[in-house]
Formats: sequence, structure tokens, C-alpha cells
Amino acid sequence: MPYVRHQTLTASTVATFTVTGNPSAVEILSRNGLGEVYVSYDGTAAPANPTVAGNDFDVIPAIAGAGLVLGEVGAGDQNVVKVISAAATAISVRAIQ
Repeated sequence: MPYVRHQTLTASTVATFTVTGNPSAVEILSRNGLGEVYVSYDGTAAPANPTVAGNDFDVIPAIAGAGLVLGEVGAGDQNVVKVISAAATAISVRAIQ
């Protein structure tokens, strides 16, 4: 079974996802579009913590159904992705095999 997680983010708090199974890509989807989602990944087990409206982070717009597909973000099971939003945004994170 591929890695899939559904979570409502706590506003202004970093959430960390360790995507297992050595996926070829990772998709992050905003399910309710309540706030922009800032994304940090760098191929290590400890990417930098993203900040709301921070520079140098990918962003998913505050639109329900908007998403971001990341190429392989790490080797093996070091596919760590960190996200943050200023709102209680509902997201899904899934591995693409």
C-alpha cells in the first residue's frame, strides 16, 4: 500500500511527513484551500522548517484542489517533507510509485 496521509494543519505550526517506500515523486494536495501551504524538502532527513510567506519555499495556493508534485525528494526512506500554513488547511500527502 503506498504512503498516503490526510491531515488538517494546525495554523502556523510545521508538520513533518516522512514518505516511505522510495517513491518516484510526492504529491501534496490542498483539500479545502483555506490557506497557502509552504513546502520544504531537500533530499535529507531534516529539511529546513518552512515559514508562512517565507522565501525559498515552494507554495501551494489557497485554492481547494491545488497541489504540488515533487520529484524524488530523497533516497530510500529519507523522503521528508515539511509544510506550514497560516490557516487550518486540510491537506493530503501521497507517494507516487
